[in-house]
Amino acid sequence: MVESVTKRPLINVVLKKARTGIEPSRKLADRASNAPQLMRARKVEAMILEKMPSNTWVACTVVSRLIGADDDRKTLSRLDRLVRDGKISCKRERGTRGLRYVFCKLP
Repeated sequence: MVESVTKRPLINVVLKKARTGIEPSRKLADRASNAPQLMRARKVEAMILEKMPSNTWVACTVVSRLIGADDDRKTLSRLDRLVRDGKISCKRERGTRGLRYVFCKLP
C-alpha cells in the first residue's frame, strides 16, 4: 500500500525537470534562417517598404507593379505579413469590381 502512494510516474518527473531549465523559445521570425525562399521573401518585403509611397493608399496590383513582381498572390502574402508585423496598415473599400484591400505605409 505504501508503494502505490509514493510511486509517481517517471515520465512526469522527467518532463517537469526538463521544463524548468528551458528558456522560452524565440519567435520564428527572430531566428536566423538561411533558407533561400525566406531570404527572397524578406528581400521582397524590403523592396515593398522602400518603394511604397507613404500616406497613400494603394492596391496590391499597384504594389506588385512598383516592385516589378509578376505574381500578385505572392505580393499579397508579403503585404499580409507586413500588416501583421505592424509596418503597414490595411483597409477594405469598395472598388469598381467589388471589395478590395488597399495598403498604406505607416510613417
